[in-house]
Amino acid sequence: MGAGRTGTILKGVGGLYTVYSSGETFECRLRGSIRLEGIRPVTGDNVVLETEPGSSVPSVIGSVLPRRNVLVRPRAANIDQIVLVIASLSPAPDLFLVDKLLIAAGVAGTGAVLVINKADQDEAAAADIAEQYKGAAQCIITKALDSDDHGLEPLLAALKGRTSVLAGQSGVGKSTILNMLTDGAYMATGSISEKTLRGRHTTRHAELFPISGKYADEPSFIIDSPGFSLLELEDIAPRDLSAYYPEVYNHEGECRFQDCSHTGEPGCFVPGLVETGAFHPERYERYKVLYRELETREKNKYKNKRGL
Repeated sequence: MGAGRTGTILKGVGGLYTVYSSGETFECRLRGSIRLEGIRPVTGDNVVLETEPGSSVPSVIGSVLPRRNVLVRPRAANIDQIVLVIASLSPAPDLFLVDKLLIAAGVAGTGAVLVINKADQDEAAAADIAEQYKGAAQCIITKALDSDDHGLEPLLAALKGRTSVLAGQSGVGKSTILNMLTDGAYMATGSISEKTLRGRHTTRHAELFPISGKYADEPSFIIDSPGFSLLELEDIAPRDLSAYYPEVYNHEGECRFQDCSHTGEPGCFVPGLVETGAFHPERYERYKVLYRELETREKNKYKNKRGL
């Protein structure tokens, strides 16, 4: 087999991988030896392609190159940033999910962008959400795409030259944004059911799409991820939680306690951050809830190990 050409996995379904390479896409299978080694390629993986004898078209993934990072959910590799999309009003924004996704970005070592979409539903609510997260992520407020002031320019600038994961609840407008960015290559968007407030179209697997050249003049990719409304934090010790909150860790040296949980200890510096607006009070309250959840999980894990 001839080798040497590299590419990026756009998606993998049923053992067949769609690979993007120099403006072309190829359907490739995984070399048997890779399967025997237990390597499971994921969307966003960079790979070396091989061409079988008698063919001029790559059809085999010969090796998977080392990853810069990997997300567990959505399962994707080599990403530069997570782009979180929520609606200002409907479907109701799940800010606990936003907090958890920002933590997931921190764990993966990626950047984070928060897109508050459908701001024309409730501009005051959109502004309030942006205020809550101004110290944690780049916040971009967007409106309906057919609006003259849709506000997409900052989003396009944030996507340029990067590989981004688009994540968030179903029905927030992710599919519409993807259709625009890919010049319709993404499947048609379903409307929102008035009864269920859920998208009629729901993506079932993570898939990477090249962004249209008219929106980005250098190679840029966006990974679609399944719509979901629940994300659990994995393997994070409660005392490490503050390490994923820029509002706290940017001032960490100010705390008088080395092992402070920042959930109410007398003399802790975090309430002062809340008073000055450096840490939004509503986001701080959610931080304390997440801390207690992690603390309970850690205690239960310890009890289970002891057989209690």
